[in-house]
Amino acid sequence: MDTFELSQLQDAIVHCAVDAIIVIDQQGLICFFSPSAEKLFGYASTDCVGRNISMLMPEPFHSEHDGYLANYVKHGMDAKIIGSGRDVQGKRKDNSVFPMHLSVGEATAGNKRYFVGICHDLTAYQASVKAHLSLRSMQDALLEAAVDGIISIDEWGIVQTFNRGAELLFGYNKQEVIGENVSMLMTSTHATQHDGYLNNYKKGGKAQIIGIGRDVQARRKDGSVFPMHLSVGESHTEQGRLFVGVCHDLSEFKAVLQRLISAEQRYRDIVQNQKEFICRLSKNSRLTFVNNAFCRQLNQQLFQMLGISIFEFIHADERHGVEALLAQLRQAGGGQTISLSVRMLGPDKAVHWVDWTFSSLAGTADSADEIQGVGIDITEQVKAKNHAKFLTNFDALTGLVNKEGLLEQFGRRSEPDLALAVLFIDCHRFRLINEKYGYEFGDLMLIEAAHRLQSLLPQDAVACRPGADDFIVLLPLLNRIDLLPFAYQLIENCTEPYWLAQEKISPSMCVGISVYPDDSADLAVLIQQAESAMFEAKQQALPLRLYHADIHNALTRRLEIEQGLRRAIEQDLLSVVLQPKYHLLSGRLIGYEALLRWHDAVLGTVAPDKFVPIAEAVNLGKKLDCWVLKTVLQQIKLWCQSGLQPQPVAVNITAKHFSDPGLYSFITSWLKQLELPPQCLQLEITEGVAMDNSLTILENLTAFRSAGIKIAIDDFGTGYSSLSYLTSLPIDFIKIDRAFVQALDKGHNLSLVKAMLAMAQAIEVAVIAEGIETAEQQALLAELGCEFGQGYFYAKPAGFSHIEQQLTVTVQSN
Repeated sequence: MDTFELSQLQDAIVHCAVDAIIVIDQQGLICFFSPSAEKLFGYASTDCVGRNISMLMPEPFHSEHDGYLANYVKHGMDAKIIGSGRDVQGKRKDNSVFPMHLSVGEATAGNKRYFVGICHDLTAYQASVKAHLSLRSMQDALLEAAVDGIISIDEWGIVQTFNRGAELLFGYNKQEVIGENVSMLMTSTHATQHDGYLNNYKKGGKAQIIGIGRDVQARRKDGSVFPMHLSVGESHTEQGRLFVGVCHDLSEFKAVLQRLISAEQRYRDIVQNQKEFICRLSKNSRLTFVNNAFCRQLNQQLFQMLGISIFEFIHADERHGVEALLAQLRQAGGGQTISLSVRMLGPDKAVHWVDWTFSSLAGTADSADEIQGVGIDITEQVKAKNHAKFLTNFDALTGLVNKEGLLEQFGRRSEPDLALAVLFIDCHRFRLINEKYGYEFGDLMLIEAAHRLQSLLPQDAVACRPGADDFIVLLPLLNRIDLLPFAYQLIENCTEPYWLAQEKISPSMCVGISVYPDDSADLAVLIQQAESAMFEAKQQALPLRLYHADIHNALTRRLEIEQGLRRAIEQDLLSVVLQPKYHLLSGRLIGYEALLRWHDAVLGTVAPDKFVPIAEAVNLGKKLDCWVLKTVLQQIKLWCQSGLQPQPVAVNITAKHFSDPGLYSFITSWLKQLELPPQCLQLEITEGVAMDNSLTILENLTAFRSAGIKIAIDDFGTGYSSLSYLTSLPIDFIKIDRAFVQALDKGHNLSLVKAMLAMAQAIEVAVIAEGIETAEQQALLAELGCEFGQGYFYAKPAGFSHIEQQLTVTVQSN
């Protein structure tokens, strides 16, 4: 390559140039590399001369440069960088990339073409621009975030900036304001004078608003005028002076100020027209101020009350106590408060209760040692409270005493040694009367029953309504032989027909009786004993029952079972056994009945016929049902997962639960969750449930049948078996109670069993006989046409593990 030479003058210029100067030939090889280029790129001149210029370029320019240069040299294609320059990127020796401005010129020496490049480092410039943009962005963000309006104008009053706060304040968009004279935001008076003020200030005049601010009037886009505080600052910029105004809306402040002024003006009217009594007391408790309400209450004129001691109007029994409390309040110092209720004497010495709050005032020149009082007349509240206290001992519906009143009268009886009978009276099935005729008619019946009861009682007896449809009577026993005749007379009188809604209603009644002091000396215990006797009478379908120790023992046992059962459900102490059901002729297994078992550590083994009725009575039946259903379904799922094929399992559902609308969704959701077919489960209900014939029960029966869950009526024949009601029920089985099956050996109940089978055949439902214990019973039932059966003749109820063994054997044998 020919040596590239520069004249001495040129050499001096390029060596003194701040910008880097690089010369390349038409092949892109570096011919000259100035000292500034060495400093900029980090290479020595000797490292670069003779090498391709692309070594100073990052990708993609490094790879593409030779092609661009060759095309330009060969075809003369336009090169945008020649003669004009552009911002590009360079690459230093350490491979760092930096921004630079590249200007390129073309020169010819002899028959050779050269290209001269001047490289100006833009690193500091771009950083400065970025910092400036960042600062500007922060300033813009601050302006836009400001709640107040911020506006800048130039020396001629032309708006330069208008932030978001200003847009909200004035109702203009910034595009509508920027470039316009700021006077457009002023009222007409200030708008015409503003330019003059501005010119005067620029000529050296004084502007009171700059650096201080003032309250002015401004005008919104809709023409409305509002008050604002305007603060103005002056800034000197390269473009000239700018004035920045901060505009704070004073509308709310002015409105509040106006309200305060109005409130001050209305102060005395408000005080004078208050219903509360307002007064001030001097050091010696004389009245220095009273409002109109206090004057009216005491029936005095203002001039008659000022200067009078407040104790003149306080009941004599209260004066000493009030005087002592006011003295303590003064000694406590300013800002202390006491509250007290005081009887005050009104016109004609009428007594009024007033609830006072007295406050000591700070010692100022005009109120030194004064006390301010605010009082409320609570006379009506006191009367109402006393009346409410009176009503706490009486039943609002019947006028009889309530349980609290009964206890109080028992404690105040004049002859504490006299024997008493406690009668607990229950209006049987009263809930049904309420449901049929409504509570209004039910209340009328209770009022009439209370009236009949009162008319029978001797003068020293007490009648009580503790609630709902119950009554309690305390009857003095002058002659104990008269107790039962009186009780039967009371029952006869109170159960005579009542006329409700033009219908004659004949309610039933049960009475339990305990005696003081024979059974107990505690009235609460006596009431509990009489109630227990009433429940015993109701269970035995008797109108009356006297309390005795057996009832107490039965009640105690009942409570023990109830508490133990709650504990068993919570702690999962129950168990389920399954009794198989068979086809009588073929002996084929057709399913199981799930039977609940409970063994308690304290109570021992408790039979289902003992704890299930108690569970239903105390609303635990639903919990029992749900526990058995989940236990059975989970076990069926385990068997299916093990490859076993269990027959359907029947679960007994308690009466209240089967009338629950949520039962169907509970069962179907568990079947879905466990991915079990509905046919794996059957339900058994008692004859009493079926007889209820309520809409919910019918809906549940229909829904279960539609889903594929079969229904059986359990203990059939022990209730009110009727062909008419059976024909209307969607059921699959009836189960003959074991009591009928057991008597077949003795030749009894044969006709009844035949009748039951005939009824079942008539309505086309299958029959399952319970309690088959002998081959004779099995053969006779099969001969009579009974299709299915269960009992000890076939198998006793067994636990899940035993059933699982049988299922496993069955699967293996198949």
